[in-house]
Amino acid sequence: MEWILYLLTFVFGYATCRTFYFLRSSRLSLLLLKTSHLIYLSTIIKALENFSYSREIMREHMLKTEKNGAQISSFEYRFDEEVRNLKNCSIRTLIDQHPTFFKNTLKFHDWESSMGYLMENKEVALRFWSNDR
Repeated sequence: MEWILYLLTFVFGYATCRTFYFLRSSRLSLLLLKTSHLIYLSTIIKALENFSYSREIMREHMLKTEKNGAQISSFEYRFDEEVRNLKNCSIRTLIDQHPTFFKNTLKFHDWESSMGYLMENKEVALRFWSNDR
């Protein structure tokens, strides 16, 4: 009789341990997923910032070489279109890379909502990019 009690205690302990391990690993997975979203979005923001700097440098160059207004406005139109495509494609790619199980963890669905999500969690992104690690 006591062997059955030992066996039941072992089985209960094993099942409890596996349950807590599963819950802990699930929580850790969701935390890593959230952090990876924030790092991805902040990386896209950094790329857009550098893209903007290059736009201004090119615009100054065009003004110095005395390009006409039509060429400058054409350049700015193409540049704005490129930025819009980068924003849309980056968010679409991020969303499409998620399996259906994790789709409900996404707190955004387009560029504007992703920027709201990034602003809500900006401390995490700033901590990642800071040099004080």
